[in-house]
Order: sequence, then structure tokens, then C-alpha cells
Amino acid sequence: MDLDDVSSLETAAEYLKMTPEKLRRMAHQKKVGHIRAGRQYLFPREALETYVKENIVERLPPSVNPWGISDRSLRRLREEDRRGQQRW
Repeated sequence: MDLDDVSSLETAAEYLKMTPEKLRRMAHQKKVGHIRAGRQYLFPREALETYVKENIVERLPPSVNPWGISDRSLRRLREEDRRGQQRW
């Protein structure tokens, strides 16, 4: 989706994949940069791009579990190894 230099509330919300109401609340809480023109909220492109860059969540590394067993079973096996218990 292309953004104009200044976007309306609805366009900015669509770009950020959230509801206009949520974006309005975030603007009110000063979590995203905006301009108020009377009762209308306007969002500069730079403010939206900054918000996206600051709120990117990195993908977690894959779990180190070469056997494909559940996390609970893996924890139990590791605990048994620490205690020196026999598995079978």
C-alpha cells in the first residue's frame, strides 16, 4: 500500500493493519506521531514509518529440540540428565 505524505486516520489505520479507533487511542496516548486539524487526525508518512520501525518484533530462533518431542518431555529429559538418572 502506498502512503501519501500525510494520511487520514482511515488510510493510516489500514496501512498499520489496525482499526481507526485503536489508532486514534494511540495518537491520543502519543504513541504515534500525528497532527490534529480540528477534530481530524492526520498522520505524516515519517511518523508512521518510524512507528513501524520501532515496533518490529524479531522472530524467535527455532527451539533447540532435535528429537521433535514436546517441550515438557525435553525439560524432563534434561532434568534426568542433570540428576544422572537412567532413561531406559
